[in-house]
Amino acid sequence: MLLAIKANREYKITEDEKQKYINMGYKIAKLEEGKLIYEKVETKEDKKIVELEKENEKLKKEIEKLKKDDKKKGKKKGEGK
Repeated sequence: MLLAIKANREYKITEDEKQKYINMGYKIAKLEEGKLIYEKVETKEDKKIVELEKENEKLKKEIEKLKKDDKKKGKKKGEGK
C-alpha cells in the first residue's frame, strides 16, 4: 500500500497515482510491518541543489587558488600596482 503524505494529510494511493502526488509536493511512503518507509524521490529542486553545490565547491577551490597566487606574488592588500 502506498501513502501520499504532506503536512497532516495522508492519502492511500495506487501506483498509477504516485507521480501525480509527487508533482503536487507529497512524499510517498510504503507501509511495511507497521512502519512508514519513505521513498527517495528526486525533484527538479533536488537536482538544482546538487548542481549548485558542485559549482560552489568549484568556486571555493578557485578562490583558494587565487589567494595562494596572490600571496606568492607578495602583494599586500590595498597596495595596487
